[in-house]
Amino acid sequence: MKKVKLNELKNFSAKALETVGVSKENAETVADTLVGTDMFGVLTHGTKNLSGYIQKMEAGGLDAKAEPSVICEGPAFAVLNGNKAIGMVSACKAMEMAIKKAKECGIAYVGVKNSCHFGAAGYYANLAAKEGLIGLSMSNTDPVIAVPNGCTKAIGTNPFSFAAPDGNGKSIFLDIALSNVAALKVIMAKEKGMDIPDTWLVDKDGLPTTDSSLFPYNASLQPMGAHKGYGLALLVELLSATITGAGMLSEVASWNLDMASTNNVGHAFIAIDISKMMPKEVYKQRVLQMVNELKNAPKAKGKDKILLPGEMEWEKQETALSTGEIEITDAHADSLKALSEKTGIEINIY
Repeated sequence: MKKVKLNELKNFSAKALETVGVSKENAETVADTLVGTDMFGVLTHGTKNLSGYIQKMEAGGLDAKAEPSVICEGPAFAVLNGNKAIGMVSACKAMEMAIKKAKECGIAYVGVKNSCHFGAAGYYANLAAKEGLIGLSMSNTDPVIAVPNGCTKAIGTNPFSFAAPDGNGKSIFLDIALSNVAALKVIMAKEKGMDIPDTWLVDKDGLPTTDSSLFPYNASLQPMGAHKGYGLALLVELLSATITGAGMLSEVASWNLDMASTNNVGHAFIAIDISKMMPKEVYKQRVLQMVNELKNAPKAKGKDKILLPGEMEWEKQETALSTGEIEITDAHADSLKALSEKTGIEINIY
């Protein structure tokens, strides 16, 4: 494992994006998003992917200079065209619009089409929570999950997140993909020649398998909770893609396996202004009552603590902020070093 300073990582990320034509403002937005995600400990969706985003811009799958534009808009809704901009730019703009509209109308929806991988859904849900609102964010992805009774990839992992103010200046938040397991865990097992639980994959006949070597070409991920995860993935597809005009299901290409192709995923963001429904202090009292009841519930044998969704991520962020650095894997460090050599922008990893 290696370490890197937060401020250096953020400056490096922004400057690297500027070398391929991303505006200074957009580059800083992306850097804030990626480093913020790293600080939560979600290293799979942060600066680890920076090099890949830049490669996609160079290959033409993303437009470095693109700016999202409004397709249609009303008091409590909007749909944006991402115009092939990097996903974080479109996602931040969309959630900021949803927050502004919700403060006027109580609740608002903003969708995005013609976008790309936007990183961690939880980052955008928390933009709303920071403003005292409840936020929901989601995106469709390229198909990697077999639906119940199916035998091939039919729908994406379709990440979903919510964040709600917790009464103490942070949030209760959940950020999940709707597969039973992350694809990365299957790949890691494959690299080590290990078998996997039979709840992770189905083979080409649609039957559960423990053979990790079959993924990704001869096996598909299983949905989280069988028909329950399938149903939620379909909801995300409807809100993110069907009603925005984005690519649906097989129309969506992998963002990182075909760099020259447009991803064309869709996103959806919903913000709810609690203060329109009850005084903020009443909400704070009620959410703290809920939290206290959950945290003080009887513990399982051998356990001394009940965690809320997002609690571990906030603890990791506090550690990162207090030390001014984060720990990254050797592979992550190698990716950043390679990008440093390519761009000529220095970064100190130790």
